[in-house]
Amino acid sequence: MGVGMPESENRSKIEHSLVRVEGACRINFDFYPPEIALKCAQFLGSYVSENTIKNYARHLRSFFEFCREKSQPISKILEIQRDHVDAYKRYLVGKNPPVTVCAKLAPVLSFLKFCHQEGWTDRNVGSAIKLPRVQKHKGKTEALSEEEVGGILETLEKSYLLAMNPLKQKDHYKAWLRFVVFSTLSHVGMRATELCSLKIIDLDISGKLPRLHLKIKGGMLHSPLISDELAALLKKYIVTLRPLAKPEDSLFTLSPYSKRPLSRDYLARLVTTIAKENGISKEISPHSCRATVASHLHRNGTSLSEIQDLLGHKSMMTTMMYIRKTDEEKESASRKVKYSKVTKED
Repeated sequence: MGVGMPESENRSKIEHSLVRVEGACRINFDFYPPEIALKCAQFLGSYVSENTIKNYARHLRSFFEFCREKSQPISKILEIQRDHVDAYKRYLVGKNPPVTVCAKLAPVLSFLKFCHQEGWTDRNVGSAIKLPRVQKHKGKTEALSEEEVGGILETLEKSYLLAMNPLKQKDHYKAWLRFVVFSTLSHVGMRATELCSLKIIDLDISGKLPRLHLKIKGGMLHSPLISDELAALLKKYIVTLRPLAKPEDSLFTLSPYSKRPLSRDYLARLVTTIAKENGISKEISPHSCRATVASHLHRNGTSLSEIQDLLGHKSMMTTMMYIRKTDEEKESASRKVKYSKVTKED
């Protein structure tokens, strides 16, 4: 595929691939020679997460730019040699800490592996390249205690209840947004990307029990049940602040009439700010809420399988990184999360 194709057919497939990937993530492939553009587009198209596609596209471009700047431009996949990758690794190691080297080099190695698996190359020239060893340390994510989450929700709820004109006053809208977003994070335990990707239609209150429809890692769909209180709060938020929004519009936006979803960076700043405002000195991120949900449910006797299902983990081992206890109960895990009373719709 690619090398032996007629030029017109090759170019047609390139344009098709570019439209598909570029249409979702606005990636510009003009920098690449035709064959490299086609292969990169097909590689990136194998991923679902827009963040992954954008990050991998950026790091692949850096690799090919490096080769060109070193007077070794690559126009075809078969021209990539181990020497290219070794030189790029040495360049990265000389300028970055190990964790950054891994982040920049891993997409290149994944791309080379993909090329070999697709039969475009007779060997994976990156198979022997080792990523730097990253020393394991305590990450930024620290679980909040039940008291800390309850205190935060109580403070946010007070501001939310005092915000009488959320459609007219920016500060009032922000008070609603902060309370509803943090309530959702701390009761469902979703990833930051999952929350930012929520659409209005993803709140499903049509059945006996309310649930949220999430697109989790790997593009899989996950629909955890949520508490009646959280469902009522989300419904009130939509009815009050998004009356003109369409079902496919983003659920959480920076203003009532915006169509742009919250970014992960904004969400991270929001959670960090809320924690500091409540006197919490620990390193807190949106993932802290996820870890907190798991810890909270574990301490209250929820089974490991229920917590795994709520968090959307493929492997039980991943869930066991959060908790280690198993204890069977019937009710959905997410409906057991009770830090404080979440205001119901009047």
